[in-house]
Amino acid sequence: MQEVKARVGKIQYVVGGLAIALTLALCVVAVLYWEYIKNVSHYGYFGVFVISIFAGATVLVPIPGILVVFTMGSILQPAIVGVVSGLGEAVGSIGIYLSGYGGQRVVQGLNGQRFFAKFSDWIRRRGSVAVFFMSAILNPLFYPFTVVAGMLRFGLVRFFFLCWGGKSVKNMMIAYAGFFGLRSLLRWAGFMMGF
Repeated sequence: MQEVKARVGKIQYVVGGLAIALTLALCVVAVLYWEYIKNVSHYGYFGVFVISIFAGATVLVPIPGILVVFTMGSILQPAIVGVVSGLGEAVGSIGIYLSGYGGQRVVQGLNGQRFFAKFSDWIRRRGSVAVFFMSAILNPLFYPFTVVAGMLRFGLVRFFFLCWGGKSVKNMMIAYAGFFGLRSLLRWAGFMMGF
């Protein structure tokens, strides 16, 4: 029995370590190759998807995913931009989730932290509603929330689909703001310049 627990503990450390390494590697790639990543947006929906993966996966690097969604919402179909970018961010957040899932013992040391206690309680009591809500708003606390969800073993598949739904709602609002706001601004500028 002890041998099985030790093996499970090792697997958790490996999964958590790999997830943290992947997240940090994506941060480094985003910093070093930002010009290339930014140019991916020229590829339409695929570009939005790729940039959104980086936006959802990187904790340490401020990726202007919101600006890409806003801008592409004025160029492409805003509803599709919202769903595609929501999917990308949900895919990116899997690494953060796995950091909590695999690093459970490390994260448990945060028990005294205010956010940890609140997030744990909220996930235990409200589960799906909490994940959807935290995904659907502009929220810098989504990352620690996701780590706690992984640590609490909130189902990965359920987490993914709730996160995709919430992030799609958030990104649709941003894309439609770009569609109506930026498009109107460009029309107004063209009218003022006599185009």
